[in-house]
Amino acid sequence: MKKHNVLTVGKLWTKKKLVTALLIFFLALSSIIALLTYYGQNVGCFTISLSKEVSNHNIYISTDEEFKSYSPRLICDSFTNAQQITYQIINTNYVKNTNGIYKGNGNTYVGYTYYIKNMGDETVNLNFRMNIAQAEKNAEDVIWVWYFEGDDDNNGRMFQKQDDLENAPSGWVGYDSSYREREYFKNNTTVFDGRVNDLKPQEVRKYSLIIWLEGDDPDVNDQIVGGKINFNVEYHLFNEADKNE
Repeated sequence: MKKHNVLTVGKLWTKKKLVTALLIFFLALSSIIALLTYYGQNVGCFTISLSKEVSNHNIYISTDEEFKSYSPRLICDSFTNAQQITYQIINTNYVKNTNGIYKGNGNTYVGYTYYIKNMGDETVNLNFRMNIAQAEKNAEDVIWVWYFEGDDDNNGRMFQKQDDLENAPSGWVGYDSSYREREYFKNNTTVFDGRVNDLKPQEVRKYSLIIWLEGDDPDVNDQIVGGKINFNVEYHLFNEADKNE
């Protein structure tokens, strides 16, 4: 095998060229650090956003019911070192009564309550979709989602990815009778979708999301340790073509 002499250089650099190269290097390094800092601060466990078209109709979202501050985009802080639980220990009232992020029982589940307001002068209809933006080590197999509209919905809608029962633990016979009705993720990239109908001018509507690692899911195993998942919830204007979805 031919040996390569790593010390061989085509020509020696002058001092001026070396200084210029070092400046370029440090500028590039600063840009990379800034970029990493941005993502470290702004990439959460999920993002809620309005399309530009929705914002143009003066629809906004906030974690403040009085909308003292609002935006077309909200970001939930990252949630790390989650512990597996069963959904029965989740206090949905605590989540729905806490604006913004709520972390339950130490570090077992994360809830997020936000509001949508029509600040325009016409009634609008929206459609929305919760997507899996990123997943590592099959975290999506065991992460469950609970969705609530307003305060009166005590049950909400619960979603999980369809189980791989062929690889279930030995002796697994399915969920016991105490488990409430659930819906499967719509597909491999979408958790669920829905609509906001007849949002009138100056009307505010409330929504809550809860995310946790379900310990009784048969797909739970040691291989998911260190897994990560990010979601995004996107709102768009509803149109007639959406009726066929």
